[in-house]
Amino acid sequence: MSRIVLAPQAAEVVRGVLNRRLSEQLTQHLLALQGEPEEMGWPLAGELKGYRCLRPEGGWFRIVYRVVPETVEVVLISIGQARPVGERDLRALARTLFSERLLLPSP
Repeated sequence: MSRIVLAPQAAEVVRGVLNRRLSEQLTQHLLALQGEPEEMGWPLAGELKGYRCLRPEGGWFRIVYRVVPETVEVVLISIGQARPVGERDLRALARTLFSERLLLPSP
């Protein structure tokens, strides 16, 4: 079982969710990452190589994380309706994470 570690910004997002149902779903998915995080989400590429993104089907949030020995580091939680696949800009996401020092190069 892996330990879950939330970056300060991710923890702030979790605390700020006012919708009880959404908060429960988010908590359930974070706890599910303790089991087999490598099997959940999808691997990211490019600047985000080494990180994974979990977006539940029909879900209103995304969780960006990486797995290091016995720990799951959650660096970003994004809440809101996701844009269509063609409109995603993962490089902009990477720049934001690097600028806020939430993203470290993979070992």
